[in-house]
Parts: sequence; structure tokens; C-alpha cells
Amino acid sequence: MKVTLENEIQLLEALARGDEAAFAELYYFFQPVLHTFIFPLTGFSKDETEEILQDIFLKLWLRKETMIIVKSLKPYLFRMAKNRLLDKRRRDAQVTGAIAGWQFAQPGTETGDAIREKMQLEEYHELARNAIKRLTPLKRSILLLRNEHGRSLDEIAAELSMTKFAVKKHLYEAVKTLRDQLKHYKGIDIPVAILIIIHL
Repeated sequence: MKVTLENEIQLLEALARGDEAAFAELYYFFQPVLHTFIFPLTGFSKDETEEILQDIFLKLWLRKETMIIVKSLKPYLFRMAKNRLLDKRRRDAQVTGAIAGWQFAQPGTETGDAIREKMQLEEYHELARNAIKRLTPLKRSILLLRNEHGRSLDEIAAELSMTKFAVKKHLYEAVKTLRDQLKHYKGIDIPVAILIIIHL
């Protein structure tokens, strides 16, 4: 199901109920738009852009219950991106001094909720990185070509000299392995849609 003006609210309602398929639809629709916005504002840094995108969508999942009151996800995600970029600028400024043309408020004390969310994000990253490292080299390569580099199944098949069917089979098995390894690990139910956007 593609994201349209007609079904976005339905997808947000489903996301609020913890629907992984709805999350995946929203991710694959909005991720390219956000990437285009963020990439030049990081000085065309691929690594920083990917890090910001990861954090945005991980936070979206952590806050999924609140999506029931969101009427349009695009401005919500762009606001998250702008805040994340401002956080980055503030951190850079603290290290290198004031950056011309920018003024920042002094960072306040983090709330208990913010600290817990940060800890959850760090745990998500660590668990996913370790799980992906345990995949076979072929499955890991296919997973990262598909989700980190955005290659199509046909492109992966051509690059690895495999059939498209074989690529789909390995990708399915990789995702299933991640789900089996991490499902309810330490009480955290990690959706595969989130696992596949976290890179090594």
C-alpha cells in the first residue's frame, strides 16, 4: 500500500498500534524526501545524514503511540530533522567555538524521559549492530546493499551474479534471522523495519 493523502492517517493510526508494516510504508516513502533535505545541510556528509535519519525513524517508533494525534507526518518529520540538525550545530559549536550566523540557547538539563529515550536508542543500535554482524557474509552484504545503499533486487542480483529469486530468498532469511535473534530481547520488541535501517 502506497502512502497517499487518503491513507496517511490510516497508516499513522496503524503505527500508533505498533503495526510494523505501516512503519515500513512510512519509512520507505519519507526517507528519500528527508535525505534530500538533510544531506546538503550536513555539508554533504553521507555518514552524518545516515546517522540523523536513523535517529529520526528510531524516535518515530519509540513515540509511535503519540502518532494517533498527528494529522500529517511530513511536517512532523521535518521538525525532527531541523531539531536534530540544530543539536548537531550546537555540539559542533561547543567544540569549535561559536559558528558565524548561528545562535543557540544553552542546553538544559535532560528530563528523565529524554534520558530513557537516549538509552533505548543506544541499546537499539548496539543490539542491531551485533545481530547484523552475526549474519553470514552473503546475507549481510545483501541486507546492506538493499537498505544502506538503496539497491533494487535486480541491481543486487546483477552485482552478485545471482538470480533475483536467490537475492529475495537470502534477504528474507536475513530479516527472519534478525527477528528470531532479537525478538523481545531484554524486554525490547524490536521491529524488523527498524533493524534494517541500522547499519554496521
